[in-house]
Amino acid sequence: MSKLFSFIKHIFKPHYLFYLTILVSLGVFAIAIKINLFRYNNFDYGKFDLGNMAQMVWYTAHGGKLMWLTDYFGTNLPRWAMSHVDPILLIFVPIFYFYPHAMILVYAQLILVIFSSLIIYKLAKLHLKSDLAAFFISLAYLLYPAIGFLIAWTGFHGVTAVIPFFLLAFYLLESMEVTNNFTKTKLILFWAMVVLALSGKEEISLFILIWGIFVMLFRKSKRIGLYLSFIGLFWFVMTFMIIIPAYSHYRIEGYQRFAQNLDLVNANTTDVELPNFFLSRYDGFGESYSEIAKTVILNPTMVVRVVLGGDKLDNLRQTFAPMAYTPILYPPLLVIALPEFAINYLTTAEGVGTSEIINHRISMIIPVLFISTIYGIMYLVTELAKKSKLINKNKNYFVIAVSGLVFVTNLYTTFSYNNPIYLWFTQAVSKRLPFNALSYAKTADAEVLLGNLAVGDRFTLSPLENKDRECALKIVNSIPAEASVTGPDYLGAHLGLRETYGIFPSLYNEADYVIVDVFAQKVLRILDLDTSFIRNVVGEILKSDEYKLDNACGNMFVFKHVGKHKKTLLLPLQERYKFEEKVDLEIFKTLTVVDYSIPDTIIRGENADVHFAYVKRENEALHGNFLFMSFVNERTGELYQVANLPSFGVLPIADWSEDRYYLEDNVLALPKYLDAGKYRFFVGISDNVRTRSIYIKTIDVK
Repeated sequence: MSKLFSFIKHIFKPHYLFYLTILVSLGVFAIAIKINLFRYNNFDYGKFDLGNMAQMVWYTAHGGKLMWLTDYFGTNLPRWAMSHVDPILLIFVPIFYFYPHAMILVYAQLILVIFSSLIIYKLAKLHLKSDLAAFFISLAYLLYPAIGFLIAWTGFHGVTAVIPFFLLAFYLLESMEVTNNFTKTKLILFWAMVVLALSGKEEISLFILIWGIFVMLFRKSKRIGLYLSFIGLFWFVMTFMIIIPAYSHYRIEGYQRFAQNLDLVNANTTDVELPNFFLSRYDGFGESYSEIAKTVILNPTMVVRVVLGGDKLDNLRQTFAPMAYTPILYPPLLVIALPEFAINYLTTAEGVGTSEIINHRISMIIPVLFISTIYGIMYLVTELAKKSKLINKNKNYFVIAVSGLVFVTNLYTTFSYNNPIYLWFTQAVSKRLPFNALSYAKTADAEVLLGNLAVGDRFTLSPLENKDRECALKIVNSIPAEASVTGPDYLGAHLGLRETYGIFPSLYNEADYVIVDVFAQKVLRILDLDTSFIRNVVGEILKSDEYKLDNACGNMFVFKHVGKHKKTLLLPLQERYKFEEKVDLEIFKTLTVVDYSIPDTIIRGENADVHFAYVKRENEALHGNFLFMSFVNERTGELYQVANLPSFGVLPIADWSEDRYYLEDNVLALPKYLDAGKYRFFVGISDNVRTRSIYIKTIDVK
């Protein structure tokens, strides 16, 4: 036994700090897994971007087309038509062939990014000659605030996933330089890592180009540097000048079909119809690559004003402060990240944030920062040692001290910048935060279930959620795998593994299933349209004799394409000057129900007609309010809610006039997953701050 312990000690003791780095990385990985599972189950990951990434891999594995996806406007097209070239996704095709799931990409990114700490350790050990200094730098990497946001918030992006490939390529070349041992095996692995790094995103070509220049200027392997620069320049020209412009016609033609289908005349299409989708972000400098480059070179005053404008200076501080500004100690390597800094900080379009540390666009800046820090520490101590015998005698201690400083500043900023990984960790420790499987079912208060209720009794029920997780999950499970779908962005990560998943209102009159959530406004923001646009489309669906309401839950309505069937052409919300009032049931702010018709029995899975007549007795402002129905199970108290679609999407109650009557015809499609039994039925109003509901009747759900 003593021999066994001696053997273990002999193996682990010399490398215990490296193994401790692995252990800490595993802890970070475990926390990140929990956070990402929660975010996926909470529908925080949508079509943009995780759903798109997963759809491209699925399409390649099962759809027979290389990296195709559905864009903003419902067009199926190759990835490069959306102005990105990131073929790194192809390495996941074999996995998706047998087990397609969006979270595969997330788990892979977590492994790749988190365990890059081990490459950081090896690189730091190579040049700083200290295990403790290497340990401090690798811990600093795991604590770096932007890393926390990348692994907790961003899902998957090619530019993030290739961090370890760039780091490993750099380490391999440096280790060959230090040992002067350029073996065939290491060179093959080195070039494989370079190719994988290039596959992460189109601008990484510029990282490789500048790195090649560095190698030619400061390293012995001049030929490798020349090859690096040539490959970087070649891939830059191929992606930016040839591939992206050549495929942009797919996007432009798709948008034109989308605009024609929806009769768009006032949409902001500046960026949509450019050869590169993202050029409009820099329209303050020009409208083409050449104009932008010329202005940046000839107008440095404007460049400084843009780079330091708004919150960009603060973003720059949050990028460098965790590193105690040590990357600037070695500018020859820091300039490798200059292209990404330019892309992120030169944006002139309003409302476009690309420089924040919470954004995935910082991804490739991070490895360059840590490489520059390692070399900066080495350079600083070496230069100081030339001037001080004390420092020269204790070089190792100074290396450890500066590395420790980088660790401490990262430890401090990871909490002050609210790094979600360590924020969760501290909350879990202090509050024993549970992180088990969550149930999202809502229940009503006891007063709603006790005693006899009178018609018109008013209660403050739970407001209708903007994104009801339980409803979303049940709707996702109800959609056939082979069906084409258009719906809200937040369902895209769950429903994206199919040939077509568009963002509503694209394909609203073509898809097999149309999922309407009139809270969702992603396309409106892209095209700078107002909410009346969505209301008009909802009205078209309600009138269409091709679509039938199949399911409704919360703020979501599922319409199925069933073909021609009998359907009234009248909009389900009519305005009247006169109406014979049958009841007088005020909901809130003089909005009053004056008549209603609700079936005594509703069959789950079958459509049921529910009618209301309202009047607004006084000119009370109802901006931001909407009507919704609530069903409370008398036995369990569980609450099922659904928005009143006509008054929600056709003519919002904020636009209703005083003393006019509004007749609303709702089609209910209670889902089959709803428990059978007696339900208390309410109609209510909410602005997500104040909520009022009145009791109407008790019904049987069968």
